[in-house]
Amino acid sequence: MEEKAFVTHVKGIYCRQCAEVIVGTMLQTRGVLDAAIVYLRAELTVRYDPEIVTEKKIRDRLDACGYPSCEKGAPGSNPILNALRHPLRRAPGK
Repeated sequence: MEEKAFVTHVKGIYCRQCAEVIVGTMLQTRGVLDAAIVYLRAELTVRYDPEIVTEKKIRDRLDACGYPSCEKGAPGSNPILNALRHPLRRAPGK
């Protein structure tokens, strides 16, 4: 079995639970062997079997769970700024 690694940044992460959703989704994808995310960098690493799943399928799964793949530094790829802008956060002084 050949094994490859796919590394990408992810948009929309604003908390650690977001990272858990992404990893969980990846681990439920047929052909994915392992997945890990560095929360503060929004950087996802996926080890996969290219005979079963493709990078495109991995990207499609990310899109489907609401966290699209992106380049480093793309708008929406900074978890700290996302948390500050998140619509559910309380307004200052309340």
